[in-house]
Amino acid sequence: MKKRVESSWVVTDKKVYGFPKKKEQDILVQPPQNGTNVSVGPIMAINVRSQLSSIENNYDTLFERIFAEALNLHNRFPYMVLGYFYLLPKVGYDSDAAKENRVVLSERYSLEKYILSFLSIAKRTSPSDVPWKYEKVCLLIVDFESDPPEVMDTLQVFLSEGLVSEKFAQLYTFEDLAMKDFFDELYKLMVERYYLLVSGSARKPPNR
Repeated sequence: MKKRVESSWVVTDKKVYGFPKKKEQDILVQPPQNGTNVSVGPIMAINVRSQLSSIENNYDTLFERIFAEALNLHNRFPYMVLGYFYLLPKVGYDSDAAKENRVVLSERYSLEKYILSFLSIAKRTSPSDVPWKYEKVCLLIVDFESDPPEVMDTLQVFLSEGLVSEKFAQLYTFEDLAMKDFFDELYKLMVERYYLLVSGSARKPPNR
């Protein structure tokens, strides 16, 4: 991101006052707050999370938190571009074994439920779209049983591994949640919404 906009605009681990609460953002694009620049507040945020164990048990809490983060920021900054990067293992780690410093991959969970949930909050197309969606979401599924670990990013791969049903693979798509073009799409949307502001700081034009 620092290769595309002025490096001083990109900060990490910074708290932002949304509505109704203040929340720390992992990666934030924020024009400087000074007398020579008319700031519109933060213009993009990307958060990165992972859940490696107790995946099924923590689903409700985790998804409600993700949903609330977008709502909180878009309530105050409707033009703000939000990205969410979420990592899950193909098979979850056994939390009891981890307490004994043992690595055991044994937890099975409903990947279909996660895919449907993340699709429901992805692809916010405009500032007038519902505030609880993200402009771009990446659900990164990683097979840690492979050496080296392997990224799984198509429903056909999930189907072959028995992670989704054939009917599910026929009805839905994973393209909107894949890692491909995640950052490019976020940058493109940021330029579209804040062109005059961003064009003056851009180090090179966005990909076409």
